[in-house]
Amino acid sequence: MLGGGGSSSATEFRLERSFRLRLYMFSGLVAFALIAFVIQLFNLQIVQGTDNSLKAEKFVRKSETIPAARGEMFDRNFLTPETSMALVSNYSSLDAVLNTSLLKYDPTKVKNFLQEFARTLSIPMSYYEEDLLEPKFSKKIKTKKPFVLLEAISKAQQERISVFDNISKYVILVPSPRRIYKMGPALAHVTGYIGKPSKTDLLTREIKSYQWLGKDGLELQYDSRLRGTDGFRIQKRSSEGNIEEERVVEHSTPGNNLVLTIDKDIQLAAYKALKGARGTAIAMRPSTGEVLAMASNPSYDPNVLSGKSRSERTAHYKRVDANGGFLNLAIQSKFPPASTYKTLVALAALESGHKVDYTPETSYQCNGSYTLKSTFAGVPDQVFYCWEKGGHGTNDLAHALQKSCSVYFYNLGYKLGSDPILTYSRLFLLDQKSKVDLPGEIAGQVPSPAWKKRIYGTRWFDGDTINLSIGQGFMSVTPLSMTLFYAGLLNRGQIYQPYIVNEIRDPLDNSIINRTDPQRLSDIPIQSSTVEAIKTGLRLVVKNGTAAFVLNKPGLPDIAGKTGTAQTRRRGSSGSNHAWFIGYAPANAPVSEQVLVAVFVEYGVGGAAGAAPVAREMFRAAFPPGSFKRTAEIPETAPVAPENIQ
Repeated sequence: MLGGGGSSSATEFRLERSFRLRLYMFSGLVAFALIAFVIQLFNLQIVQGTDNSLKAEKFVRKSETIPAARGEMFDRNFLTPETSMALVSNYSSLDAVLNTSLLKYDPTKVKNFLQEFARTLSIPMSYYEEDLLEPKFSKKIKTKKPFVLLEAISKAQQERISVFDNISKYVILVPSPRRIYKMGPALAHVTGYIGKPSKTDLLTREIKSYQWLGKDGLELQYDSRLRGTDGFRIQKRSSEGNIEEERVVEHSTPGNNLVLTIDKDIQLAAYKALKGARGTAIAMRPSTGEVLAMASNPSYDPNVLSGKSRSERTAHYKRVDANGGFLNLAIQSKFPPASTYKTLVALAALESGHKVDYTPETSYQCNGSYTLKSTFAGVPDQVFYCWEKGGHGTNDLAHALQKSCSVYFYNLGYKLGSDPILTYSRLFLLDQKSKVDLPGEIAGQVPSPAWKKRIYGTRWFDGDTINLSIGQGFMSVTPLSMTLFYAGLLNRGQIYQPYIVNEIRDPLDNSIINRTDPQRLSDIPIQSSTVEAIKTGLRLVVKNGTAAFVLNKPGLPDIAGKTGTAQTRRRGSSGSNHAWFIGYAPANAPVSEQVLVAVFVEYGVGGAAGAAPVAREMFRAAFPPGSFKRTAEIPETAPVAPENIQ
């Protein structure tokens, strides 16, 4: 009996000890869990309390993005946003957005509502054709994404929506910023336009699907600086979709403002003068690279392309695209420079004068043609004609430029050879991009004997050099690159990178975030005597030469420059020729005070007829009455009419 009782007590002891161990372990786990809970509670409530509160509100309530306003653009005369007219600005419009929550996010119910909405507002259902494509439509509705019924609604549409209870209770009017381009097509190739992101944009750029982004021009080039930072607000809505409570959690920050080098008066004058023609006009400060104007025609209306009407955007885009209106001819096209290139040939000859025995006084006789003797048996001599069939007589360099005598430059080019001409073409960057702050620029083409051999399989002939000497043949340049050559000439070999954005400013306090300093692209050593000899000839061109009929007029400053007429493959009539004029004013002023103008017009008959009149209007805008003093007399005898000259 005693033995049995001892065994029972031992068993009870072991059971009690096991129970206590389990109790201690359980109590420890409870204590550990409680401590962890308190620590996590402290972390959530105190350490991360603010962030978690916002997250909870965003989860429970509706979080809505506040799109940032894009930065504005101003011309070179900017002082403050309040006192200066913006070239590009914003205003707020209203979008009609469907509250799909009231339709239980049901695609079928949404489609039925769309039909009723379209019928009530007299909108064709074809307007929503793209939106209704499956499975994209159902996915959008089921994922609770906002469905925009109409963008930038009119006051009449707003009133009509409010009248009909069957649609008004489902529609929310949401403020939406809209872009305004004050100069419209006149500045379109500079400003560009904005649009909704494409699939490629979403994959390759830091952009959200609801944002509008730059599609061309400065809007594209400076998109990240113009876009700003979006904010967001939290809304609490009733079951009917009405806003019961709203709180802005983070205000949006507008994008930076751009102050341009553009002078709106010169820009508008250039665009108006190009009306009815296909061409481009550029004005710049040769001493800094500041672009005062850059117009291209045909153009497009950025207000339409950036507008809220999808049908209008699509129709306008198709018209412009078919007409080649998106092409900025100043930087995205290249043509033979024609007689404006004679200036570079003269420069190459003067700088190489010690090798070829050439000076500004060297003269050649023009009888209306130049004969290149054949060096091949059985091959006839080649005849190259001057534009003046009767010839220009005997001329030195200044008078050859004045009359644009082709025979003079045939002789000079043959004597000089192609190497110096092509070398200086490359030194003056005619085969390179200018690096202007606009997208899509292309480079010109400077040929060479090796290039011709590679492309055409034949060697370089003397006839190629003859054509080259008057800016024809294989040479092709962009209008901007040719403008930079003349800028380099006026700067005695220094070429500055052209630029359009002068300052980037903070939209809130107007402080300068960044200012563009002139950047030198090249510095070619040129003798002062070379520059002065060429400038003498360029002054004669306008004083009583090929451009005098158009540009030597009262109300204009003293102008110097060069006309050019580029032959095209559409030979046979003057109407098939391209027209050039590149010039500067005031002719005798320091380069820091001068404005350089370049004009190119496709099929413009001739330089004096098609391009010089555009330059005239730009010079008038650049130098209003009272801002200059003429130093040259206007010839008593009227110069030759421009239709008959280059």
